[in-house]
Amino acid sequence: MAWLERLALAILITVSTLSASGSAQEIPALSISPGRVTMLPGETRTFRAVGKDGKIRHNVRWSVSPGNAAKLSTNGDEAVVQAEAEAESSTVTLTASADGDSAEATVEIRSNHTLPAGTLLWTVAPLPGCKAKNMTQAVPSATGPDLYVQEECPQGAFVRALTADGRELWRRQITGAGGLLASEPVTQPPPDTGQHLDLHRASVCDGVSSGMTRDEVSKVANGHNLNVEKKQWSSDSWEFEEEGSRCAISFDGKSGVVVKKKKTIIIE
Repeated sequence: MAWLERLALAILITVSTLSASGSAQEIPALSISPGRVTMLPGETRTFRAVGKDGKIRHNVRWSVSPGNAAKLSTNGDEAVVQAEAEAESSTVTLTASADGDSAEATVEIRSNHTLPAGTLLWTVAPLPGCKAKNMTQAVPSATGPDLYVQEECPQGAFVRALTADGRELWRRQITGAGGLLASEPVTQPPPDTGQHLDLHRASVCDGVSSGMTRDEVSKVANGHNLNVEKKQWSSDSWEFEEEGSRCAISFDGKSGVVVKKKKTIIIE
């Protein structure tokens, strides 16, 4: 999943450079995700229009301009944009309209054979007035998200669920007193939008750092009521699963100290 980690880094760098304002701002009734993509001639990208809750909007009208650089088609309620095979470097605007609301996304086409290393394949802007704080890779599933982005806003923290190509599946507020998305209390999330997700829950991974020995990691695990089995002790790779997360820890084969850890959020 190295490619997914590179995508995660790309979006994190992009959204975290935007600072949060001091007061809550209104979330647009319609937005497109991803909001910006970079592609080569002949390549295809899929977009979706979402509402304030981050869920897909229906009966959306799509258009691209200029039309000679990219082909537009639809797959259900989503838009599919394909850069023309002989397209020169250009910028295409994708527009979505629904029930009087409209939004735009930017498609940058590069006339290269390959994209330079470090090119952002797609970006998603943070919610208005908010700032991205954390990004976590989700447990892969057929229909679930690939990434979770946590954003800090003046009225509380939000989690947004994204696919590996930048399409938003849902968003929900996890701290604060109501606000942007709905008038219901924060403690009443919709049943199908990750109500078991708690990014603030401390885990084994949160207490482990590079350079720690097996004994030190074992003590951290014991503090979470987890034991290290004898077979696992001799291994250079330890895994712990807790409610809401999974932690993978790698030790150096010679020195026996932690060289890498990976925390994965589990959503039911």
